[in-house]
Amino acid sequence: MSSNYASGKAFCIALVVASLFVSTARSEFCDRLLVTGNPEYPPFLWRDQEDPNRLIGAAVDLLKEVVSPRKITVDAQYVGPWSRAQVEARIGNIDMLAGAFITEERQTYMDYVKPEMMAMSNVIFVRKGQSFPLQDWSDLEGKLGDTLINNSFGQAFDSFAEKNLKIEEVRSIDSAFDRLILGKTDYVIYEEFQGYAIGETRGFAEKIEHLDNPISSEGLYFTVSRKSKCNSEAFRKFLDERMQQLVREGRPEKLTEEAMELWREKSRRSSVTLAEPHSVEGISS
Repeated sequence: MSSNYASGKAFCIALVVASLFVSTARSEFCDRLLVTGNPEYPPFLWRDQEDPNRLIGAAVDLLKEVVSPRKITVDAQYVGPWSRAQVEARIGNIDMLAGAFITEERQTYMDYVKPEMMAMSNVIFVRKGQSFPLQDWSDLEGKLGDTLINNSFGQAFDSFAEKNLKIEEVRSIDSAFDRLILGKTDYVIYEEFQGYAIGETRGFAEKIEHLDNPISSEGLYFTVSRKSKCNSEAFRKFLDERMQQLVREGRPEKLTEEAMELWREKSRRSSVTLAEPHSVEGISS
């Protein structure tokens, strides 16, 4: 009887340990991810005019494919301009950013999913007919530029700009291009693809052009807030493996093409809502 009791006790303990292991394994993956990002980043990310609190675009579609094997829900929400989105990631109010360049400062509060979704060309936009030679970054010295608050164009350029360039940061990319077209600034720094996508729907694409040489080309990554309850070693490994697979299959490029068509279609039907327009904060970078 003593032997049977011991065996039964050991069996119960084994069941408890096994259930705890399964529970721990499951807890490493959330059922829902709260995601945000730069709302002025078509066709990767923009506000849905039918539901302005929701973000849509290629980055959201790609992330849904990334986590689909685990049946995780992706809830992409507009929380404010790009600067605010980064604050929300820093304090852990959101789980992931759907698109960010790597900087030393961002790596202190976020883990990057690798590989990148895609490489982005960061260019200098100027008024049509007002181009100037750009052989290196020093050619921007003495001129006034605009970009978004807390935007990054790679660690090397950011460091150079902080020391040598006069760049004002604004809340909305619409405001930056408005100021450029009105002659209040000499250039706008933004991603080439996104700048023309916004210009096409806003009606100013024919009033701008970009200089031949990009200032940088940076990888665009998904990131996970280090304060997110969803951030675990197992989850990060899963994300990396899924991204490797989808990049090999060419899914980022395919989804970008589809999102660009959606952006154009929605833009034709109605005026697309990006961020809060025409709210300017002049902050030297």
